[in-house]
Amino acid sequence: MFNKLQDLFQQLTDGTSATSAFTTKEFELSMAALLCEVANADNIKSESESITKSNQLSLLLNVNIERANELLEIAEKDSEEAVSIYEFTSKLRKAEYKHKLDLVESMWHVAYADGVLDPYEEALIRQVSELIYITHTDFIKAKLAAYPEPL
Repeated sequence: MFNKLQDLFQQLTDGTSATSAFTTKEFELSMAALLCEVANADNIKSESESITKSNQLSLLLNVNIERANELLEIAEKDSEEAVSIYEFTSKLRKAEYKHKLDLVESMWHVAYADGVLDPYEEALIRQVSELIYITHTDFIKAKLAAYPEPL
């Protein structure tokens, strides 16, 4: 028993415990689920948001559209069953800052896709940004970078 406790303590101090480690697939699904969360925040399904989700996930993960759609299909179910966004954001906290910032900008693209920025979408993106340790300055820069240009 002492050896098991010692092993557990070693895992925790090394940062290699089963709860802190995550796979590439979990990382990908967490990003996909957060894009789904934004698209569903206003309770309106839009084709433009669906297309933007696929395109943004493809760019974020450097995968083809088919793979992005496969991930989004799984993530949509995960998102519907989720109790909170914490189960997605907790897997992204230790990711590189640039990846997290790219995710936030992608979330803004999805929110703007239907031409209407819903307050729930904005609140969700703000909450995610705070949970994955994005600075407020970068949160605003990502919002402005994703803002659609007038025709």
